[in-house]
Amino acid sequence: MASAAVRPGPLTPEDMRALEAIGDPVLVATRSGSVAFANESAHLLLPREDPSRIHLTGKASTAFLARVRAAGRPLPGVVAVKRGTGVRRYRCQGCRLNRNRLDPLVLVRLLSVRDARFSLLANEAVTLRRELAERERYQQRLQALLRERDLLLADLRSTDQARTRAECDRDAVLAQLYRAHQAERERLARELHDEAGQQLAWLKLRLDRLRREPSPEEVGAMLNQVDAISASLRQVVRELRPVALAELGLILALNGLVREWSDRCGVPIEFQLSGASVPLTPEIEVTIFRLVQEALTNIVKHAPGSGHVSVTLQYNRDGVTLAIEDDGPGLGPDPESESVDGPVSEKCRAGSGFGLAGMRERLMLLGGKLLIESPPGGGTTILARLPLLRACR
Repeated sequence: MASAAVRPGPLTPEDMRALEAIGDPVLVATRSGSVAFANESAHLLLPREDPSRIHLTGKASTAFLARVRAAGRPLPGVVAVKRGTGVRRYRCQGCRLNRNRLDPLVLVRLLSVRDARFSLLANEAVTLRRELAERERYQQRLQALLRERDLLLADLRSTDQARTRAECDRDAVLAQLYRAHQAERERLARELHDEAGQQLAWLKLRLDRLRREPSPEEVGAMLNQVDAISASLRQVVRELRPVALAELGLILALNGLVREWSDRCGVPIEFQLSGASVPLTPEIEVTIFRLVQEALTNIVKHAPGSGHVSVTLQYNRDGVTLAIEDDGPGLGPDPESESVDGPVSEKCRAGSGFGLAGMRERLMLLGGKLLIESPPGGGTTILARLPLLRACR
């Protein structure tokens, strides 16, 4: 079949003969998409019809022609060929044909893949890209979940280790408190044996002597001995169970305690309250009362020459603080003692007696802390801090 050209003007006969010799189907298209030339192979690919009815149409064709004219080099692409009332899409390669015209022609080489197969491949490519993108998003989500899992496992391990340490600390404190309780029982037993027991034995001997030789002076001495025994027993009872605390409350019981201690020891003492008082549990009240008892006893034993003692109970927003201060000689220099915010050193604990160490351990069980300050210049301060939240449960 003879070649046909819609607009043969731009092409010379030599050009058309050269294009006819090409074995592949080629078209020559103008800027508007009109087909200026179609060789025999193109007519074999396209249905045999009037070449003037062949036209490159659609945005894809227009964009492809524009890219080829601007690039000036062969480019791959897709064109839609309109033939009458139908449209077919073809993969193609195109290049600018002439260089000097204002309306350059484009040589389009059609590839022998029809629209259906090309669309199928294009759809498969789009589907593959979509699946790859979805797989990448899934991998990212999986990585995020794995990181979150690692963080959760680390937090669980940390929580478990903290719980284990807290249980070990609790067991150690309970064991220390049990030992302190046993030591306190042994101390009270020794006091009953050494004081009340010996006095009763002496009283028995004097009663036996009085039976043989009645004497008013002996009766008076025995009555004084009975009074001493009664005072000793009352002291033991007070140490075992603070009756005044249950009957009068913490503040009045502390007032009575410091006043009695001052009268007995002849040392001026000052008791102060600070802040708005709040109800405390019996455990907290007993601990504070016992701590004041033990601290005052230690002042007599280990701080001779103290001229003034102060006891201050302060209520804060988040806790209650008890401070017992004296101006005695202090505990002495201790190069190994720790800071005031750290644990009490062994020397401080030994100097304060085992009862004070037991109070420290009891404070720890209640969430509190016992601190001892003894600067080189003399004087000792005992601070006990307890949280109100733990106290008011």
